[in-house]
Amino acid sequence: MLELSQYITLTELGMQFSQTQANHFAKGVAGDFNPIHDIGGKRFCVPGDLLFAALLNRYGVYKNLHVDLMALVNADVQVQLPATLGAENHILDANARHLLSLNVSGESTQEPAFVSNLVEQYVRFSGKTFPDILVELMRENNVMINPARPLVIYKDMSLQLDSLTGDDLSLTLDKATMEVDGKKGKACLRFVIKDQEVVIGRGEKNMLLSGLREFDDAAMNDIVSQYSQWKLAYERPAEYAN
Repeated sequence: MLELSQYITLTELGMQFSQTQANHFAKGVAGDFNPIHDIGGKRFCVPGDLLFAALLNRYGVYKNLHVDLMALVNADVQVQLPATLGAENHILDANARHLLSLNVSGESTQEPAFVSNLVEQYVRFSGKTFPDILVELMRENNVMINPARPLVIYKDMSLQLDSLTGDDLSLTLDKATMEVDGKKGKACLRFVIKDQEVVIGRGEKNMLLSGLREFDDAAMNDIVSQYSQWKLAYERPAEYAN
């Protein structure tokens, strides 16, 4: 079972994340080696998947759930959390900056094993976005991110579940699409949620890409190679080992 408590610091207002917590979640759990999660990085931000996982860990899983990320969350930012959820919830920081929106409807469950299993499977699926899915998607659309400043930002995630039970969950890609508008783009990953071989729901993850230019195989191979080197070089500390 995925233990999220070590990646989250609870506060009187809600929660916050240190650079170390966010970094080791991104790399050790999600397999996400985006430089924006590197400790000490100038553009450091908390992974969207960690925010998503923390919200589900706090409030449980709803049959319909949508998280819209409105701003990048820096390390040690106080994320204020409501005691209970309404249908539409605006999550702010201590300075009233709108960080994200959380919309929910339908039945819900806080059954620990189900919530943990779903979160873990979602995060591991999401961590495969680059290079497994995104590189081929960019190739198909003849665009690529800037090799000197590769930036992919999560926009939103959503789940639509028919069932809130299951002990052998998996997420598989259903369809990946991309919309390109000049140097900007939006990638959409739709996925299927199964319990064993039975489909119990679907979901969607949308990402924003900037600095797009014409696809270049050699340049993209260099990006993937560098990414692979970061992955091989990562050593997860014992306190963050699951």
